[in-house]
Amino acid sequence: MEILYDASEFFKLDDEEKRVVILEKLKQGIDKVVELNKWESTPFNDAYNCVKKASYKTNYVWKKPKSSPNRNYKAEVFIEHGLYSCDIFLIAKDKNGQEIARKRVASEKPDELVFRRHLGELKWLSNIEVALFNHFKTNYSSLQL
Repeated sequence: MEILYDASEFFKLDDEEKRVVILEKLKQGIDKVVELNKWESTPFNDAYNCVKKASYKTNYVWKKPKSSPNRNYKAEVFIEHGLYSCDIFLIAKDKNGQEIARKRVASEKPDELVFRRHLGELKWLSNIEVALFNHFKTNYSSLQL
């Protein structure tokens, strides 16, 4: 199954137009797969509409936030998935949800096969230090408050 598109035209577009084209082409392919398999289309349409509503930005929190041992802070891994890079941040927030610290852990190509190696386990090392271990748990980046 193919979705045809002139790639040379794609590279003439500005970044916002590229985001729109990428989403539309993905939607066309998904619609074909949904029809072929006779799947319910609502979840796919909902996801499509969410990306449009978010102005074609695909930023998200990876997994669930984790509370510090003393429950004073929460940490989360935030992913900014752009056209040219995927930036992974370790973020700490206070009890009110206010961000108090942020650290870029990695910046990679926007390809899950490339950036997911940085995503293993989010773990508090103490009441004031949180770490993101890589996929193989051989390395980590930490954030101290």
